[in-house]
Amino acid sequence: MRIELITIGDELLLGFTIDTNAAHLARELAAEGVEVARRASVGDEAADIAAAVQEALDRTGAVITTGGLGPTSDDLTKPAIAALFGREMVFDESIWEGLRRLWASRGWAGEPPETNRVQAMIPAGARVLTNRHGSAPGIWLEDERGRWVAMLPGVPREMRGMLADEL
Repeated sequence: MRIELITIGDELLLGFTIDTNAAHLARELAAEGVEVARRASVGDEAADIAAAVQEALDRTGAVITTGGLGPTSDDLTKPAIAALFGREMVFDESIWEGLRRLWASRGWAGEPPETNRVQAMIPAGARVLTNRHGSAPGIWLEDERGRWVAMLPGVPREMRGMLADEL
């Protein structure tokens, strides 16, 4: 199997954060006999994310992304890829309930902020990848031709845990 890796975030492109995710993914995938055909990084622009994913899907049909799944306005990975696949974004109540439980387990008062509701929005027809290490769930999205994208969080500890637990 051949796969491409795309790490997402302006902080990676600007050099404020070192991209350890791609190196870790490449090592782990190679150990499983998966060929990493290409690695790329893009910023937090929806059009750039969609273009990079489209190009990768055209080459290999299999992509893992990291980053852009959080609750802030620059976290655009899910909507960018949903649009690429022609899918609407839908609210997933089970994700929201998980966020509420996480919030309570950490002893934080009240409900999670409304800004966190975006983390419970997923592309229609996607499979949720459980994040036992943080708040941003991963997403598995496949098209009618069997091409797929696995979206993982950009926080290295969360990404590594999800890689081990879910992929």
